[in-house]
Amino acid sequence: MRPEYSSSNSPSERHVPDPRLTQEATTWFMRQGAPDFSILERAQFESWKRRSPAHALAYDHVRALWNSPDLERAANLVAATSKVILGRRPVQSRWRWISTAAAVLLLAGIARWNGDLLTRLEADHRTGVGEQRVVTLPDQSVVTLNTNSAIAVRYGPDRRDLRLLRGEASFNVRPDRARPFTVESRGVETTAVGTQFLVRAGSEDVLVTVLSGSVQVADRKAPTADAFRLAAGDQVSLGPDGAGPIAKVDTAASAAWLQGRLVFVRTPLADVVRELDRYHRGYILIWNPALQSLPVTGIYHLSDPSHIFTTLADTLPIHMARLTDHMIVIR
Repeated sequence: MRPEYSSSNSPSERHVPDPRLTQEATTWFMRQGAPDFSILERAQFESWKRRSPAHALAYDHVRALWNSPDLERAANLVAATSKVILGRRPVQSRWRWISTAAAVLLLAGIARWNGDLLTRLEADHRTGVGEQRVVTLPDQSVVTLNTNSAIAVRYGPDRRDLRLLRGEASFNVRPDRARPFTVESRGVETTAVGTQFLVRAGSEDVLVTVLSGSVQVADRKAPTADAFRLAAGDQVSLGPDGAGPIAKVDTAASAAWLQGRLVFVRTPLADVVRELDRYHRGYILIWNPALQSLPVTGIYHLSDPSHIFTTLADTLPIHMARLTDHMIVIR
């Protein structure tokens, strides 16, 4: 284990656009070139870009890399592996699909590769996409890492500090009142004595869910760094604007991934895709924006993520195309 780490954002968080935002930026970039790009969509795009500096950064990277020679090489690669699926489409339409696939593979791939490389240097324990791992710490506390997650660990005589570098983890804490157990992620500190809780680092926010016992949460980025307590069944999201309202949630659904399942109840398709993409070794695009709000309800098993997409295509009014082994387009 590494003896020290900084509580500030890692280099990957400061300099590498979030892969999820890169995907969204690429979709918006492609949509702007479509003849049916509406005034309403234009307003939605401008609102998306202004949502945070991270959104604007992701879009700037897409625009800067669009004319890169690497994109042409990626497009040729996608075209070579897409002939069966796209062979009957008109040339202009086919190139538009290929360009979209190539852009996502190139841009999101660059962001993920850079972020993963930097995280590897900091992490004591990590998982790959679609992998879960149980880690027993020196005090017999247990951490379960979800897909594509990483933690750094620092134990001392009077404290137990961990940092969630990316992804999501469950923390089942062994009681020790003399040594508080604290998980930090993007300036948000969650402290427990003996409890089980989840911490998830999103593209912009940190989500804390308490499964049993209670925890104290403090946002060190906030001007006053106020701390508050969460009890079992409480969940709170902390983003650039501070903490949102504390909500009561179904802890069984929130922690379903620990049993290899995902639970959705009238969840918009866009949110479902964002969740599934965490377990998918590739990239997923919703080509038709009108489908983003389509409600999805169901329990899906993570043992075969690719089968989940087939089930969605069979049960929802959508069409799914696999452009490559790693690229899925929903339209």
